[in-house]
Amino acid sequence: MLELRELVKHYPAAGGELVRAVDGVSMRVAPGETVALYGPSGSGKTTLLLMVAMLLEPTAGAVLIGGRDVAELSEREASHFRLSQLGFIRQSFDLLPGVSALDNATLKLLKTRRWREARREVAPLLEQLGLGERLSHRSETLSMGERQRVMIARALSTKPRLVLADEPTGSLDSRRGREVLELLRELCRERDVASVIVSHDPMAADYADRVLVLADGRLSDHEPARVRSQPAAWARAQRKVTRIAGPGPRLDAG
Repeated sequence: MLELRELVKHYPAAGGELVRAVDGVSMRVAPGETVALYGPSGSGKTTLLLMVAMLLEPTAGAVLIGGRDVAELSEREASHFRLSQLGFIRQSFDLLPGVSALDNATLKLLKTRRWREARREVAPLLEQLGLGERLSHRSETLSMGERQRVMIARALSTKPRLVLADEPTGSLDSRRGREVLELLRELCRERDVASVIVSHDPMAADYADRVLVLADGRLSDHEPARVRSQPAAWARAQRKVTRIAGPGPRLDAG
């Protein structure tokens, strides 16, 4: 479903140095597979996602989705492709205040559906996410976990082939974080949707088929069990990578 071929993103920095945010990354994600991508703040995780989402142009390399090189798409085609094929879940809740959970979840679908039709399509998805009794509640009255579920429903509303989640549990406590990760994994498996979860929390490994670590712009594979069983070692590795990366432009919001 998703294939990255030697993807590169370099930025010029002060003193003529080059920040290698993403430095020759290659990976594949199959339909229905969930991949957890780890790395400390500034490691380039979000930069990588933005290139996959066609919101940032790579310095070199290729992004293929469904076998198609997205660099070959026109600006109009890329916009349509993002709308129909990609779901993006952010750490921040992009919900409209004063608007119901149901109507917030339909916002993406409204670009191709009438309001009533969009509501009919999204309501069963929200019910599946455990929000059947909260459809008419305004966004500001929802808990953090409920707001994140609305974001998941919005991302999946257009029946995308790929979901990108940028720190989806960053604003949640551990219990609600686990609930959200489990729901996201099960929905993606059920719908045969490939998903990439960017996180700095080892908890996400429980809900991933594979774990990849991004450090110095490069990927390495880790077994989910290893990340789960060695949280202290993982934290030390995070600090080590942060020291190696040193100060510089903040390229990663996660």
